[in-house]
Amino acid sequence: MSVRVWLNESDQFVPGSELFRSDRSFTVWAYTVSHSQLLLRTRTTERGGVRSSRIDVVFKPVRAMKVRTEYSDGLVIRCADQEETEHIYAESGNVEPGVGAHCLILETGNDRDYVVAHAVGWAEDMASERDPSALAGFAPGSDPARILG
Repeated sequence: MSVRVWLNESDQFVPGSELFRSDRSFTVWAYTVSHSQLLLRTRTTERGGVRSSRIDVVFKPVRAMKVRTEYSDGLVIRCADQEETEHIYAESGNVEPGVGAHCLILETGNDRDYVVAHAVGWAEDMASERDPSALAGFAPGSDPARILG
């Protein structure tokens, strides 16, 4: 099984549209300032030792974000509507509208966060949770595989 999606064109980000949905738990796996990449990842081993696929969600380059360390009630990523976008720009303070970045809402349960990024993508495969992501390149000093190794 291998699934790979990459969204980086403006017409792919329709306000209010849902881009991604999973009922699996996601963890902030890595963030690097040098390439402004945020990687969310599912664990590959579930309760009872059952091995499941790995799902990576990558945002880059990230212009602003408000995220939690874990999305344990599943994850929905959708494009912010106009009101949400205005709120995000006002809250973040360092991002100006119209710079090619997209406001994305991350929902888990009743909680909402956001990421402002130029692109988002996800990949599902059977790799180990310690293997490098097919979507993100991390500098040697920030490579999760080296840090966690």
